[in-house]
Amino acid sequence: MLDLIRLDALLAPAILLISLSLFTTFSRRHHKKYPPGPRRLPFIGNLLDMPSKDGWITYKKWSEESGSDVVHADVLGSHIIILNSAKAENELLEKRSSIYSDRYDFINLRYMGMDFNHGLLPYGDSWRRLRRAFHAHFDATTSKTYKPLEIQAVQGLLRNLMSSPDNFSQHLKHMTGKIIVSIAYGIDVRPEGDPYVEGAERVLEGVSLVSSNPRALLLDMVPWLIHMPSWFPGAGFKHEAQKWLPVMASMIETPYSEVKAALAAGMETPSVAATMISQLGESPTEEDIWLTKAVPGVMYLTGADTTMSSLSTFVLAMILYPEVQRKAQAEVDSVTRGSRLPDFSDFDELPYVNAILKEVLRWHPVAPLGLPHRVMEDDVYEGHFIPAGSTIMANVWAMMHDPVIFPESDRFLPERWLVPDPPPFPEVVFGSGRRICQGQYMARDSIWAAIVNVLATFDITSVKGNPPKEIYSSGVVSFVIFISLYA
Repeated sequence: MLDLIRLDALLAPAILLISLSLFTTFSRRHHKKYPPGPRRLPFIGNLLDMPSKDGWITYKKWSEESGSDVVHADVLGSHIIILNSAKAENELLEKRSSIYSDRYDFINLRYMGMDFNHGLLPYGDSWRRLRRAFHAHFDATTSKTYKPLEIQAVQGLLRNLMSSPDNFSQHLKHMTGKIIVSIAYGIDVRPEGDPYVEGAERVLEGVSLVSSNPRALLLDMVPWLIHMPSWFPGAGFKHEAQKWLPVMASMIETPYSEVKAALAAGMETPSVAATMISQLGESPTEEDIWLTKAVPGVMYLTGADTTMSSLSTFVLAMILYPEVQRKAQAEVDSVTRGSRLPDFSDFDELPYVNAILKEVLRWHPVAPLGLPHRVMEDDVYEGHFIPAGSTIMANVWAMMHDPVIFPESDRFLPERWLVPDPPPFPEVVFGSGRRICQGQYMARDSIWAAIVNVLATFDITSVKGNPPKEIYSSGVVSFVIFISLYA
């Protein structure tokens, strides 16, 4: 009994000190002034306020209601900071990129085998190595070498549209797939039913299902669920995500193995994968092999989807704004005289077409909410506390629809880019700071080449009696879903 009393006497001060420390830490955090946001409920915070779709519109509304370009939400104790202005995005994600370049932990996507994608990797050595390797093949200078292949793919698009215009969505998909697979692996895709294009589509379908599933989002917001048994509510989803592992592995390994075999037989076609494999040497490390698979794999998985999204937006804009289409066609005809197809040498002579490209990127950004960042240290923005570990979301859609910078922002208005003092190029649609998309130069070129050649060759109209509707699918990459087709 005496020993127990002595033990209690020793433990009591320690327990008191720990309790005071926890209380002080909690109080200090609790009284910090977070950015404004919806009123939080006990324990669950803003869980019930989080939108299930079109979040960019909801977050913009929160910003307008609170009078702040930065808003805050608390979901089960996890802090989410949404940036709704170019000013806030520039101040935090650009100027303070040294602490804002970490990545939100996409646990569900990692469980389905997406750990090769440096766009999802946390800020660190693995991310730097992959980004450096990617940059060597997709910087502004190297991307110019892909222009002939892009023009070739666009000319194939025109032939397909001529033969079956009603299948324009499939033709756009084939064109973007041809560009990506050719550059990444030197493989010429089939006109229909290509296994490489379909493989990437299947993986992207899995990504969409996993990333939009409420149970997957719960796993991301409450990461300790990953350690719970599968019967525990919310924890079973990690097994569902792993069902996609063979699909993901096949998408990466199959074209890599084909290029490797072609190199061994001396029958390779120039490509990113062929170049990287040939540089491996006789005794490559596991990391070297991983990099060689990851770089073309990331390009293969992400490139076609984003380009396809922008071209779909372009088609919808031409249907809804025929006067823009006519003006652009007149400009193209004045340069080519109707005697040839336009190419990249005409770029500087087509300011209105170039303005259409910018407006396509602005009007409906490919990724309206970008990919979430994660802040690595406590920070303060305009008197508001941003705790370390917070998820940082850049509301790109809100920035591109800021009525101060873009009057009549809901209108597709290329003329806004042709005034004496135009807005800056909408670079934020490709990401922010050190996390900006490295494939942006190739993406711009591919989109521009398709836009100018389609304008030179076709009239884009809706089917009679079936007017177009603006319907967007939610997810990391957002698509226009068409109701009407080419006439």
